[in-house]
Amino acid sequence: MKNILVLKNYDITDHTKWPSDRTHETGLKEGYNNMEKMCVSSAKKYLEDLDDIIVSRGKAPNIRDVFVSHFSDIYDIWKEGNNVLYTDLDVLFVKPVKVFGEFDFFSMFNLTSPPVTRCAKRKIKLDAYFNCGIRYYPANMSQATWDKGFEMLDDWDPDRWDAEQIMYNIMMWGQGVSFDQVLRQDLSYQLIKNSDHAFNEKFNSTCPLKEAKIIHFHGSRDATTRSELMRKLYNQSINA
Repeated sequence: MKNILVLKNYDITDHTKWPSDRTHETGLKEGYNNMEKMCVSSAKKYLEDLDDIIVSRGKAPNIRDVFVSHFSDIYDIWKEGNNVLYTDLDVLFVKPVKVFGEFDFFSMFNLTSPPVTRCAKRKIKLDAYFNCGIRYYPANMSQATWDKGFEMLDDWDPDRWDAEQIMYNIMMWGQGVSFDQVLRQDLSYQLIKNSDHAFNEKFNSTCPLKEAKIIHFHGSRDATTRSELMRKLYNQSINA
């Protein structure tokens, strides 16, 4: 059994399928490539018991297609008997942190913004809507949880940006876990506002930024600006 960090960095041709149209966003690919380098470097320094890092690459028409295909990619790695921690590229490890072996159920660790959502297609309201940019798949998680995800892939909603996130929330809450069991804001600090410190601290109410171990920078809101902010905190933490 290995402890593996998994990322994805695909070349996509249609940038209209993000939360907003990013066709004309300058520095998009460069921003994500820079974030990948910082994520990997910081993980090597701070993520305890890490055996390997896999960055899934390829070409795809749009980011939503990547969401679908990468689900199976992670499953194949997990099926080999591994603990898998997945993070988006816009994630930075800033303090020594232990995730592998700490949880025996599929986990995400913090709410997203907005923290509540409805999905007519799934006929569900999620009163605690977690962000899927950081996900932990323990080697001993239930196959039934995976099966629930595969069922939703067979009935995918390509018109909804957060269809992936809804799927992972249904998988997580379907395990019968409680809110207190999964909420670990130090493992998934959501830096939602670029410069609004008060908003970020209020949103991450159980964990001030100075106590965060893993930070998610929400690069889909602006890759260049978030990459620059990530660089600032990376330089501070990597030289600590």
